[in-house]
Amino acid sequence: MTNSTIARRSLAAGAALALALSLGGCSAVQNIFGGGSDVPRDDDGQVTEQGTGSAYDLEVGDCLNFPAADEFSDVELVPCGDAHDSEVILNFESALAEFNEEEMYAEADEQCATEFQSYVGLDWETSIFDYTYFTPLEAGWEDGDRVITCVAYQADATDGSLVQTTGSVQGRAE
Repeated sequence: MTNSTIARRSLAAGAALALALSLGGCSAVQNIFGGGSDVPRDDDGQVTEQGTGSAYDLEVGDCLNFPAADEFSDVELVPCGDAHDSEVILNFESALAEFNEEEMYAEADEQCATEFQSYVGLDWETSIFDYTYFTPLEAGWEDGDRVITCVAYQADATDGSLVQTTGSVQGRAE
């Protein structure tokens, strides 16, 4: 596994808060925040105890809380029955032949919006939930990282902060 960070990038999406997160190589941040421990999971792969996990090990259906830092390599994973602010809805490999940030964001938007409707049960424009994604930074791309992770979340309509929820967003059609 490559040492990595995730960087937060704001997107314009009406009144809703949207985050785009990027994975890339940066051992200094990895060393500061730790290397991503194994979080306990049940036989179905569901997180059973809150803990710190690597952003590279996220699985569809994982519930998590975004860290406050702009760059990070690990995330706080939470059992979906506990309060959390986001959920992984898709992991896919970029089809791009070479690193191009804007093309990758366009690819992520297309894939994430399509999967959002299948996973949540409504399109993101109608739903109370929205989506964002993790994408490789150029350094991570050069190290072979091509995975884009789509994440659903709910933003507070008044201040854009992430809303804590319990349970999965899968099939909620809200």
